[in-house]
Amino acid sequence: MKKILLGLFILGTLGMAQSNYEVYVKSGVKISQSEVDRDSKEIENLVNKEIIERYNTEGKKTIKGLYREYMNKSIDELVENVPKKQKQAAKEYFNKIHEVMGKNFLGEIDNLKIFVNEISFSEKNKAKVKIVSKFKDIDNIDTDKIIDEAIEKANISYKEMDNIEKMSKAKLDNFYKYLDEKFKEKLNDLDYVETYSEIEVKKINGKWKLEHDFNTFMNEMTSGFNDIDN
Repeated sequence: MKKILLGLFILGTLGMAQSNYEVYVKSGVKISQSEVDRDSKEIENLVNKEIIERYNTEGKKTIKGLYREYMNKSIDELVENVPKKQKQAAKEYFNKIHEVMGKNFLGEIDNLKIFVNEISFSEKNKAKVKIVSKFKDIDNIDTDKIIDEAIEKANISYKEMDNIEKMSKAKLDNFYKYLDEKFKEKLNDLDYVETYSEIEVKKINGKWKLEHDFNTFMNEMTSGFNDIDN
């Protein structure tokens, strides 16, 4: 998942700590405290309904689907040049590795927290909403190193890896078990990080509207998959 860089402007404080987020009004904007309180609540409800709730239902499924699609594609590429007699065993090996990785990594997608952090009024009828995503950054995990460590712990030699179709099921099962344990251990050691995205809202005919829809937000959230393919 790629960080979304934000452009911020200088704001003067009017109201603070509205609900669980902060509210700011740009210096010189004529708006009363009661209007700020009312509009910020309407904006929060709008973003919660149209972005956050949809992300928690539709968005997470989309990200999981993209992850599985990428993994399936990578497996096909990995076994493409494997000798025919080893192809099936190699495919099962990579499938199982990705299954273990998916169980651990996709679980972190379910644990991701997303919430409104700040509402900033640049005009009376225009505002920017800062959304925070809080998660463990799995991009920092060295998967190759973890796989090597699990292979070593399972006492699998390089010769056995070169003849994977002959390897005993017991050894492979031990390898997958150690692999799962090491991924869990690494994830437990990771600290939570936060990334920020920004959405503009405008009041049109008395109602607050999103400047960009949910699909635009999801395109930003999933841009990392495009980078992988390129």
